[in-house]
Amino acid sequence: MSALELLKQVKALSSRERQKFLREVAAMKQARPASSEVRSGRVKWPDVEARARRNSRGKLLPNLVLLDREEAAS
Repeated sequence: MSALELLKQVKALSSRERQKFLREVAAMKQARPASSEVRSGRVKWPDVEARARRNSRGKLLPNLVLLDREEAAS
C-alpha cells in the first residue's frame, strides 16, 4: 500500500478512530529502541586491497578493467 493510499484510508476514518490510530502510531514511535534512532560515526569499509594481498600471498594483481579502460582511452 502506498503512502497516498494510506492517507486516504486514514482520512476516511471517523474522528474517534483516526485519533485512536494516531495514538497507536505515536506509541509505536516511542517504543522504538534509542540505538536505531541515533547513528553516529563513520562507516567502516572493508580493506579490499589488504584482503586481496592476504588471499594471493602478498602479490597484488593488476586491475585488468582499469588497464583496459586506459588502453581504450589512448
